[in-house]
Amino acid sequence: MTTRTKSAAGSPLRARLCSIENANRLAVQVADEADSDTVVVRTGNPVQPFRVVLANCAEDSDIVSRTLNCRADEDAAGNR
Repeated sequence: MTTRTKSAAGSPLRARLCSIENANRLAVQVADEADSDTVVVRTGNPVQPFRVVLANCAEDSDIVSRTLNCRADEDAAGNR
C-alpha cells in the first residue's frame, strides 16, 4: 500500500492537480459560485498541499493567496 501511495503522489497528473496554479484557478471558480471571497491555504499534507476555502474560514498564517469576488462589489455599486 505504501508503494501505491508513493506512485500516485509522484504522478505528473497529481503534480498538475496539486499545483498552486490549479488551486488558484479553482479559487476563482469557487469565489464566483459562492459569491464570496476565497483563499488558498497551505495544508502541510504532501498529497494535498493546497486547499481552497472561503476567506472567512481561514487562519491568516495558512493563507497562500486570496481571490476577491468583485461581483458583490459591483452589485452593491449598482444598487446605490
